Amino acid sequence: MDIAALTMMIFGVVIVGMGMTGLMAPQFLLAILGLSETHTTQLFVMASSQASLAMGLYYILAAVNETRIFFQWSVPLRIINFMVFSSMVAVGVAPSRWLMVAGLELAGALATGIALASKNDFTLDRFNVLRIASVTLAFIGALLAFKPFGIYGSASAFLLVSTAGLIYAHRKFDPSQVDKQR
Repeated sequence: MDIAALTMMIFGVVIVGMGMTGLMAPQFLLAILGLSETHTTQLFVMASSQASLAMGLYYILAAVNETRIFFQWSVPLRIINFMVFSSMVAVGVAPSRWLMVAGLELAGALATGIALASKNDFTLDRFNVLRIASVTLAFIGALLAFKPFGIYGSASAFLLVSTAGLIYAHRKFDPSQVDKQR
């Protein structure tokens, strides 16, 4: 194991330890971090959102680099997430709407597992993937911009993000050049 792998291993062990402590003894973790229950909700949501952002980026990078071993590892871990999240509802710690999060984990795990088991060699056109991702991000940006900036700010955010994304997609994978290569 080289030094870079060792740093990843140590970080992973620390994060797994904090995660297990948070699941098994949340009050103990709050005490270690010096947090009271009165100001933990917003902090928790922000920290969880940042963790989700980082995890989502790991998944995107793994997909772009076609890191199949990561795909394989993700399936049982997402099924465990489903079981833990469902258990939170069953024991009354989380509201029933939390099952949407659990269901998302299970649906993603099953979709990836089925795709890995499939013998079909289906590949995506990268230009179209980038184009769809650009429009999706633009739509999310427009929704986020709607409240503070109104309809015109929302439309501007959509146009700005989608245009930048489409220009990037076209430069990265020029469709006219892709067609010639086929």
